[in-house]
Amino acid sequence: MKNEENFDFKIYFSSDDIEFDTVSHPAIVFIPIQDEWNDFRYKCRYKYLILPHSDRDVISGEIFLGFISKDKRIETSGRISKGIGIVDAEELPNFFTLQGGMEEYRKFIKEHGVKESNKYLLVLNDLVASKRIAKRLKFVEEAMKTDVFSLAFMRDSERFFSYHNADSILDGLERESFSRISTSLSITYKLAGFINYHSFDLNFDSDSILPKRIGVLIGPNGLGKSQALYTIASSLVKGDERFYDRELGRPMISRLLAIATPGETVNTFPPERVNKRIKYRRLILNRGTKAKPSRGFCDLCVQLVRSEEFIGENDRWDLFKDSIQFFPNISNIVIPLNKSSSVAASHIVEVKGKFYVPLMQLSRGGEQAKLEVLGAIVSNANPMALMDGDILPLSSGQLSFIKFVVQACLFIENGTLVLLDEPETHLHPNFISKFVRILDRLLKLTGSIAIIATHSAYFVREVPRTQVLVFKTGQDSQIAIQNPRLKTFGADIGAISYFVFEDEITNALVDDILEEFTKTTNAKNELLIELENELSADIVMYLRRKLKMEVAIEGDTTI
Repeated sequence: MKNEENFDFKIYFSSDDIEFDTVSHPAIVFIPIQDEWNDFRYKCRYKYLILPHSDRDVISGEIFLGFISKDKRIETSGRISKGIGIVDAEELPNFFTLQGGMEEYRKFIKEHGVKESNKYLLVLNDLVASKRIAKRLKFVEEAMKTDVFSLAFMRDSERFFSYHNADSILDGLERESFSRISTSLSITYKLAGFINYHSFDLNFDSDSILPKRIGVLIGPNGLGKSQALYTIASSLVKGDERFYDRELGRPMISRLLAIATPGETVNTFPPERVNKRIKYRRLILNRGTKAKPSRGFCDLCVQLVRSEEFIGENDRWDLFKDSIQFFPNISNIVIPLNKSSSVAASHIVEVKGKFYVPLMQLSRGGEQAKLEVLGAIVSNANPMALMDGDILPLSSGQLSFIKFVVQACLFIENGTLVLLDEPETHLHPNFISKFVRILDRLLKLTGSIAIIATHSAYFVREVPRTQVLVFKTGQDSQIAIQNPRLKTFGADIGAISYFVFEDEITNALVDDILEEFTKTTNAKNELLIELENELSADIVMYLRRKLKMEVAIEGDTTI
């Protein structure tokens, strides 16, 4: 599109790097990046140089660029032909650009400010900025009809998400919207041993005061909960239609995080390979599993502290501190150091000749002190607890808890889908409520959603029934997946367990008790009253149902 905004920039394309004085300023020069990366044969990565008036610094960056139509000076891959030198953009077909994902738009706004950024983006024919200008909508429609847009620009989920959602960032980082992720999703897959397909809907609400950013799948073993997570991850990685948005078709999801304990991680989620459709991370939570390079806990903490990435107005370290605040005694969690700092660092703790730094104070101190502390962190160590002047190891549940938050805060992005397979493996039931609270806080801050496959009724009681899907088998090996009638949020654990697992909450001893009832000559109600002091209320109710006995009215023992 020719620049009708009259920003006075002259635009050029060059097949090679240029000397700045070969073009008149102000100018913009696009130069194709010479690498082998391609999206369905299209090589649309370009370097750009913004050359303002001579008294200002040159602005440079990388961008995705495509042309509306063909030209003999443009290769079929979308690159400017080699050896053509410098070409005035007026001589070529209209071009369009995209910065990349949400983070690239945040960086652009942060570096140049709102006013200058919008000016530069329009001169660059950026599609996100152009969509906001009424007289450019026809140009945007023409760009969307091209193969390079549909096959290359939109192949990657982060670019797909930013194209539809980065417009809020252009008004300032504080205006970024966190409610654009898909909220009406469906999945269909076939599991051996069942005559019908597994098919169900997932619904989320990013703005609810209740934890409706989380979906919970629960049911007995072997009914396909983990397979559901695998299908979701595999569908997003492969780009097929097994997992889809009921309104949009393609899910509006920017990134995928798959988190589980060892064993489940390997078996539940597809391998983490480089792919061109979605940024995918498969993460682990346990204490001793071998991690990939730069995936050790302390290495992750250093990456988190030193990250310059923002999500909205929060950098990733602030995101972590905000999310982890509900962890019990978080101020007592420390990280081992191999030495102290050579400059004043009052937050460093010495215990029995060894040095530690509180996790929540990793970013504290002047530049030198902070760099020395980060450099002294024992990279393969786990966090520990400072209690009453002594250093103690964390439990597996505490360690899993903190590892999850650190890993999630390092990799999460606006519009991320988080999958968790049986996170209760290392969590005490008392921790699950805090885990869900922290998870929901993180999802809210980043406009993300999560799906949990679990056997624990404790997860079910942390979300409304609209967020729960119960897997059950019906007649003739049919699978039934539906929301419970029971109001699950804050419900009694026993009631949830009975509803989900039905007779499976009992055991063989209860069956033996039932058999004894058939043998007794005494009144069944008297025997049951005698047993009430030893049996849980759930078991008593279960026995009454099996014996078809009414619940005795208080003060009345008649049947």
